[in-house]
Amino acid sequence: MVEVIKFYPKDAAKDADNVLEQAMGVYDQVLVLGWRKDKEGTMDARATLGLKDGADCLWLIEKFKFNLLAGVYQGEAPDDGE
Repeated sequence: MVEVIKFYPKDAAKDADNVLEQAMGVYDQVLVLGWRKDKEGTMDARATLGLKDGADCLWLIEKFKFNLLAGVYQGEAPDDGE
């Protein structure tokens, strides 16, 4: 079977659909936060069922925040095994 590879322009991350498309098949559990296109100013969140409740979502947010403030996300994304 032939695998089709889609190439994205350098600024593809300006479009949320491109970001989500590139993330497909990469993650086991996700929490997506963002501003809705159809309702200006409305924040919305979606999560996989593996994130059982608000506590799991909050833990994921706080872990990301800690890594962000620690400078972990400068350059390549780390593979911390978690």
